[in-house]
Amino acid sequence: MRKVIPSVATQQDGVDRGFRRLDDRAPLHQIVQHEIRNHILKEGLRPGDPLKSESELARLFGVSRNSVREAVKALESTGVVETRRGSGVYIRDFSFAPLLDHLPYGLMQGKRELRELAALRKTLESALIADAMRAMTPDSIAALRETLATMRELAERGEEFPDQDRRFHQLLFRDLDNTMLLRLFDLFWQAFHAATPPARGRTPMDAYQGHAAIFEAILTGDADQAREAIQDHYVGIESKLTEAEPAEAATREKP
Repeated sequence: MRKVIPSVATQQDGVDRGFRRLDDRAPLHQIVQHEIRNHILKEGLRPGDPLKSESELARLFGVSRNSVREAVKALESTGVVETRRGSGVYIRDFSFAPLLDHLPYGLMQGKRELRELAALRKTLESALIADAMRAMTPDSIAALRETLATMRELAERGEEFPDQDRRFHQLLFRDLDNTMLLRLFDLFWQAFHAATPPARGRTPMDAYQGHAAIFEAILTGDADQAREAIQDHYVGIESKLTEAEPAEAATREKP
């Protein structure tokens, strides 16, 4: 039978009011992570504020210092806190960067995750293209035209153009000035191109024409047409993911 340590509602045995002793129904370091986050919120700690020492947190939660140390390391890896050598642990400015850094690796574990993110990105790009068109500067239009011209040159030689594809999608939304959005889109691109083979029957010229259709809609100022062109563009992307499934299934069925 698992041991459940009773909650502590008042200060006793050196434990502060408002904290509770933890049980072992879940991995202890995960519970301690949750409690440290709660402590940060409860105390109103801000970026740059120090966190209590390992020994203090261990006493507050009724756990070992090793459990606290494990939890702090996990929180540091996700950007919640940072350790300053010789000084202690401090609250960090919140950032999605540590979470996004793990995204390509996680997406490479299976096509289902890639399919879901492809659907998410298609939805986001379709929804945001009208705003992006309104914000787009002449410099971005010129950069898109130049990138598209390079795509065509490569496509006419039967060559793929991954670098230009990546830049094209960055340019579409860069004037929205949303760093997190651009980072998410770029990480998706990296994961997708690392995890999927070229689509059968889809030529570089097909890919060029999909991008050209988006650009032409932008030039005409027709947001509905641009939205439709983006959705058509993702048909080819989704076909890659669908084609890869039979091969994956055959591999799993081998004895």
